[in-house]
Amino acid sequence: MTEDIPTTEGEAVSSGDRVDGSTLAVVTIATTLVATILVFLFRPALALPMLLAFVFVTAVGWVTYQAEVARLLTLVATVLTVLTVAFITFFLFASALPAFLERGLGLLLIPEQGGNARWFFWLESVLPSDSTYWNPLSGAYSLIPMIWATVVVTIIAGAVAGPLGLFGALFIAEVASDRLRELIKPGVEILAGIPSIVYGFIGFQVLNGFIQTNFLDDGASFLIAGIVVGVMALPTVVSVGEDALSSVPQSMGDGSVAMGATEWQTMKSISIPAAFSGISAAVILGLGRAIGETMAVAAIMASGTQFADPLFDIFDANATLTSLIATQYGSASESTVDVLFVAGVMLFVIVAGMSIVSQYIERRMQRKLKGQQ
Repeated sequence: MTEDIPTTEGEAVSSGDRVDGSTLAVVTIATTLVATILVFLFRPALALPMLLAFVFVTAVGWVTYQAEVARLLTLVATVLTVLTVAFITFFLFASALPAFLERGLGLLLIPEQGGNARWFFWLESVLPSDSTYWNPLSGAYSLIPMIWATVVVTIIAGAVAGPLGLFGALFIAEVASDRLRELIKPGVEILAGIPSIVYGFIGFQVLNGFIQTNFLDDGASFLIAGIVVGVMALPTVVSVGEDALSSVPQSMGDGSVAMGATEWQTMKSISIPAAFSGISAAVILGLGRAIGETMAVAAIMASGTQFADPLFDIFDANATLTSLIATQYGSASESTVDVLFVAGVMLFVIVAGMSIVSQYIERRMQRKLKGQQ
């Protein structure tokens, strides 16, 4: 009994020393990190030595107190991620503010020769045939034609990626054998790594050439751009949709089959409703990529800034919001750059709105599956 007491006291002393040491290590790493950030902001020439000091202190702390340092690094990574997103959002809106203050809702109105402007009512009769929508030299900035082009391309891309992605996910998750699934899914995910400019080049050379030769004499159009962007979104829709379908409990499908349902009836009545939140998220993620795609659309579409004639002509062509930013930014004046930031804000709002809708659908479906109203 008397021999155990010194051992216990020794362990307590050792534990106390470790706590003091880990606290000192965490404080030292945090202090060095803050100092590195401040030096980078105010004395960039000294940033490299401070960064090396931070790496050295972190490495020593990691070897000695790995658990405590790991918690600190995860906290730092999370904080930096949040701050980065907040900074990008603030910078985007702050850069667009001068154009909003100067032009107001005129950026979302249709200009007329008389100097007036009016809202876009989705009717061809309200569209002036000879108006200039986008002409930086004369100070005409209207984003309506580009917004309309973005909507048209996104709808076409969704019509391509949604059904094809859903059935592809169903095949991989419910129909394909394990061996075939191991071959198909990595191949689908590899498609997501192909640069967008390659998709655009192939779409322009192959798809556009085929349509011109066999159907139409016109060049690139909304239809071709929508198909190419829809194909680009397919890997995201298939991969995320398959993960959602695979997460459905096997017991639900087994119970359906035991009740006499066929494989298709089980997929239609059990798998798809149960995984609807994940499938909707997959489609929205794919559409988010379609909306924000730049190079593929810029490689296919014309850089025009007029409405299609007629308005719903999918074989016409016009710049989208993203292709407008890509083609105009390099030679834009200061006032034009501010307007391009407004286009960026609109893309941000659209994608954020789609994300909110996805979250709402997911929560509502989860309540429905739990038997709640």
